Amino acid sequence: AAFGGLSASALFVSRHRFLDVSIMLNGVIAGLVAITASANVVEPASAALIGIIAGLVMYGGERLMLKMRLDDALGVVPAHLFAGVWGTLAVAFFHQSITLFSDAFWAQLSSQLTGITVVGLFSFTLAWLALNLINRFIPLRVSAEQEYLGMNVTEHNATTELLDLLNSMHTQERQANFNQRVPEEPFTEVGQIARQYNRVIERVQHEMAQRDSLLSDFKSSEKRKSAILNSSMDSIVTINLEGNILEFNPAAERTFGCLQAKVINRNFIELFILEKDRPSVTESLKSKFVASSGLLINRRNTLILRRSTSDTFPAEITITGTTFGSSISNEFTLHIRDVTRQRRLQEKLRELAYSDPLTGLYNRTYFLDALQIALRNIHQDSDSVAVFFLDLDRFKKINDTLGHKAGDELLTEVAARLINVTRERDTICRWGGDEFVIMMTGNHDETTVVTSATKILQVMREAVNLGGRDLKIPTSIGISITSDANCQPMTLIQQADIAMYNAKQAGRDNFKIFELTMARDASDQFNFEQTLRQAIQSAQQFVMFYQPKVNQHRELVGLEALVRLELSPGKFTSPAEFIPVAEESGQIIALEELILRLVFAQLASWHHTNPLTPRVSINLSGLHLLSDTFLPFLNQCMEEFAIPGAWIEFEVTESVFLNDIERCIQVLQVLQGMEIAISIDDFGTGYSSLNYLKNLPVDVLKIDRSFVLECASQKEDAKICSTIIELASTLGLSTIAEGVENQAQFEFLAAHGCDNFQGYYFYRPLSVTRIDELLAATLEVSETH
Repeated sequence: AAFGGLSASALFVSRHRFLDVSIMLNGVIAGLVAITASANVVEPASAALIGIIAGLVMYGGERLMLKMRLDDALGVVPAHLFAGVWGTLAVAFFHQSITLFSDAFWAQLSSQLTGITVVGLFSFTLAWLALNLINRFIPLRVSAEQEYLGMNVTEHNATTELLDLLNSMHTQERQANFNQRVPEEPFTEVGQIARQYNRVIERVQHEMAQRDSLLSDFKSSEKRKSAILNSSMDSIVTINLEGNILEFNPAAERTFGCLQAKVINRNFIELFILEKDRPSVTESLKSKFVASSGLLINRRNTLILRRSTSDTFPAEITITGTTFGSSISNEFTLHIRDVTRQRRLQEKLRELAYSDPLTGLYNRTYFLDALQIALRNIHQDSDSVAVFFLDLDRFKKINDTLGHKAGDELLTEVAARLINVTRERDTICRWGGDEFVIMMTGNHDETTVVTSATKILQVMREAVNLGGRDLKIPTSIGISITSDANCQPMTLIQQADIAMYNAKQAGRDNFKIFELTMARDASDQFNFEQTLRQAIQSAQQFVMFYQPKVNQHRELVGLEALVRLELSPGKFTSPAEFIPVAEESGQIIALEELILRLVFAQLASWHHTNPLTPRVSINLSGLHLLSDTFLPFLNQCMEEFAIPGAWIEFEVTESVFLNDIERCIQVLQVLQGMEIAISIDDFGTGYSSLNYLKNLPVDVLKIDRSFVLECASQKEDAKICSTIIELASTLGLSTIAEGVENQAQFEFLAAHGCDNFQGYYFYRPLSVTRIDELLAATLEVSETH
C-alpha cells in the first residue's frame, strides 16, 4: 500500500512541483485495495509492484474524471473502483502458480474479466435505474447558480466574508451604481481586498468626473470656436496631412461657392488649387509647410485659387498648425483672404502712374512694359502682336495757328476716338507730341490689320470743331506685325515708325504695313540687318518649302529646299530679298547653317516614315562652300541627324568656280567621296567653260529658267537647251530644267533628252505637310506595284 502512495505522489510532483497530501493518501488506499484483491495469491515483491501500479491507476483515473467533468470527481472513485479492478486483474498476472501467457493465464484472466463485467453491469445498471426512478419524483440536482455557489451556501445558507464581497460587487455591476462602497473588514485578508477595491472605484469615479469636466470645457470651447469661425470675414479651412477638408466656415462657402456638406472630407488641393500649382502645394503639405520653397506656415502666402465655378481669384493664405509641445500637429488651418479688390486697386494705382495726364491714355513707359509682356506670351495668349504707329499730319500748323489749348483739345479728341474705335483689350498709348501707338494682340495677319487701320482712318477723317472751325485730322499710320516671342519691343515700334514715314511719303492720310523693302534703303539698312540677325538667332521665322522634281514619266525623283522669311504672320519674304542682305552683312554662313539643320532634321523625319523619300537639294553660296568651317559643320550635322550623303545634293552657281578653282575641286571631291551629288545651278547664265566642266566633280547641270521660258517657241533658246542637254550627255552628266510652266516646254525638253524637270507645270513649292501627303501617296503607289 505504501508503494501506491509513493508512485501517485511521485507522478503528481513531477507535473506540479509540489506535494498534495490527498494524492499520497489516495495512492496508499489504492495500493491497499489492489493488494487486498490479490494478496492471497501473490508474493511480497509482486504485491509491491501491484501497489505501485495501483497508485498510478488511481492518479490517472482521477485526472480522467476531472477532464470529463464528472460530478463529485473525488479521489474515492479511482482509489477504490479503478484500483479494485486492477487488483482483480493482477491475479492473472502475478499468481504464483500461473505462467504468463499460458493457457492457465488466459483462463484466469478470462475468469477475472467475466467477474468484473458481471459485477459492473449489475452494480451500475441497478444504481442507474434506482437514481433515474427517484429523480422523477425528487430532483437530485440543484440549479446552475446554486451549483456555482456551492453546497454549503445552497443547502445550509452558510456564508463567508468573501461571499459577501462578491455579492456586493455583483450588485454594483447589476445596478451600474458604484457610489455605494462594499463592506470592509479591517483585520482580514478579504477586508483588505475590499478596501483596495473601494479605492480603485473612487479613483475611477474621480477620473470620470475630470473627464466629464474636460468634455464640458471642450464643448464650450468648440461653441466659441464655431462662433468665431461663423463670424469671421476670412475663409477658414482646416485640412489634415492628406489635404482632406475637416472644417469649412461660412465665409469659405461664400468665397468658393459651395456648401460645407459638399466638401467635408474631400481633398482641398484637388478642389481649389490650379492644376499647375498642385505638385508644389502637395510637396509643401508633405513637409508640414516648413520647407524653404512653396507655402510656408505662419507666413503670408499668395496663390491663385479656383472657385467651384472654375473661376479663379488671387488669394492671400496664412497657415497655422496646432502644436503639442515642440511638435506640429497633423492638422492645419488655412486663413484665406480674397484679394481681388486689392489687386484691382493696385492696378488702378499703376495705371495712374503710367498714364498720360492730358489724354488719360497710357504713357510710353507703360506701353513698352505691356508690349514686352505681350511678346513674351506669344503662343500662349495670342498668335501675334501688331503695333500701329499714328502721327497727326500738320498738327504743328494747328498748334501754331489756333494755340496750344486747341492743340490739347485736339489730342484729347483723338484719344477719345481711338478708344471708341479699338477693342477693350487693345493698348493705346500717347507716345509723345502728336504721336500715338496702339498694340493689338490676337490672330493678326495683313487682312485683319488692314481692316483695323481702315476703321481708324475713317474715324480720324471726321471733322472736329476747334476754335469755331471744323477741321479734319489727316493721319498717317504705320503697322508692324510679329509672331516672334524674341522680338524686342523697340524693334517692333521702329518698324511701325518706318512704315508710318512710308505712309507720309505716299501722300499722307493713309497706312502702310512694314515690309523689308522699306528697311533696305540706306537709312534703314542697319535696322533690317538687325532684324535679320534676330531672325537667324531665334530660328523661328524661317520656314522651309520644298519643290518636287520629276522625270519624263512625271515620277517624283527629288526635292529642292527653298527657304522663306516670315516677319509677319502669313507674309513670306522671298530669298531674293533677304539673301543679298545676308551676304552683305556677313550673315550668309550662319543663315545657311540654320537652313542645313532645318533640312537635315526634316529629311531624317521623312526617311523614318518613308524609305522612298528622294534626294533633297540645297542651295549653297560660294562663300560658305569655300569656308574652313563648312566641311566640319557638315560632318557634324550629318552625324547628328544620321544623314548619309546619298540623301542630299548641293546646288552651286557657276560664279563659285571663278574664285579658287583648286579649292573648289578639293571641296567637291570630298563631297563626292561622301556620295553627295553636286548640281550647277542656273547653268548657261554665268561663266560656262568646258574646262571646268571636265575637271570638276559635278553630277547635274540645271538649265536656267530664262532658257526654258521660250524653248518651245524661240529657236535661240531651243538651241541653247538642246546644246546643254547634249553637252551633259557627252560628259556623263544628267540634266534638269527649272521653271517648266507648260506642256509645250515639257514635251520639247523631254523630246531632246532632258532627264528631269522642275516647275509650276508639275508642282509649286509645297509646305512640309503637303510634301508628307505626296510622299505617302508615292509610297502607296510603290507598294501597289
